[in-house]
Amino acid sequence: MAIVLAVIFLFDNLREKRSVPLTKQSGITRFKHSCCTPVKNQCYPLIVATPLLVFTGGSENGKLYIPGVFFRQFLPVSPKVQFNVVVSAFSLSELPSKADRAEIVQTLWRKTSDFLILVENGTKAGHCLLMEARDLVLKGKEKSPLDPRPGFVFAPCPHELPCPQLTASKPLACSFSQAYHPIPFSWSKKPKEEKFSMVILARGSPEEANRWPRITQPVLKRPRHVHCHLCCPDGHMQHAVLTARRHGRDLYRCARVSSWGDLLPVTTPSELLPSPVEDPPES
Repeated sequence: MAIVLAVIFLFDNLREKRSVPLTKQSGITRFKHSCCTPVKNQCYPLIVATPLLVFTGGSENGKLYIPGVFFRQFLPVSPKVQFNVVVSAFSLSELPSKADRAEIVQTLWRKTSDFLILVENGTKAGHCLLMEARDLVLKGKEKSPLDPRPGFVFAPCPHELPCPQLTASKPLACSFSQAYHPIPFSWSKKPKEEKFSMVILARGSPEEANRWPRITQPVLKRPRHVHCHLCCPDGHMQHAVLTARRHGRDLYRCARVSSWGDLLPVTTPSELLPSPVEDPPES
């Protein structure tokens, strides 16, 4: 059985720096601690592995490999204890029922003060599990709502409407691709790519997020034009063909250097329509 963990992080000054990357220049003064906790009924493998994962020399008397990183059997009991970032990766698909998934998502959301990040396999099944969790947070009611701030979708969706990928005539998974270097065994040395689906939920107002269209497929670059498949803030998918003549040089260059998963900096889908400038007639 896989060890399914919920990883929670606590930073200083994160709430004031929500739109800034976590770097030395971001103004986030200190990474306080990270707590890794088994999601459900998987405590024994974690207890056995903790000395090997956390302490140097495999002994609890050794020093911490990474200061501030802890493995715990349970989440903090107090409902007042919240964390800036809560991450649950490939956990929902390990749970046996919808009721178990709902219980875990509600528990993680109650522990979230800023961002809840859920990651699953980049398949239609994995994407459906994330949409189920998203709807639970956005439409459901918490059992003990100590934090009155509502939730909204921070990424990748630029809206809180039903996913247009799943409501299409041919449903597709909303997934992204990440390259990585595997463990360098003799038979596996080349870089690989893995598809994943994710949703990032945040507390606060949707106005805090950039509501720009999200690129949902690899960008197709052709001579003098670019094809972009976009998920738009109005809840619809759009296939935009961008050219410098019709859409402006800045937007065209931005689209040309963009990648799968990026945001395209346009406010409304109407900006992607061709401009009223007509092409010159053929002679």
